[in-house]
Amino acid sequence: MTADVHGSRILDTAKGILIGLRRCRSEAAFHELLNAAQRHRMPVFAMAWALVHLADGGENSGHTAAEAESAARDEWGELFREPALSIS
Repeated sequence: MTADVHGSRILDTAKGILIGLRRCRSEAAFHELLNAAQRHRMPVFAMAWALVHLADGGENSGHTAAEAESAARDEWGELFREPALSIS
């Protein structure tokens, strides 16, 4: 898998997370990611990866992306504080 395909998948996954949590359109989710990346002065793909990581449990990965993980927690941490709905 090429880096472009992997980056695109991460970006699509991050947008999907925001669409699901915010109940917004794809364009709005992308702009939210882009604005967050600009606020934290990092590439949008790093911010998208960090959001996906946060949604997956957000354990400190020890990865060099600690700054992105911190930025994602600042931006969206409150969305993950509430327990997820369980579907029986």
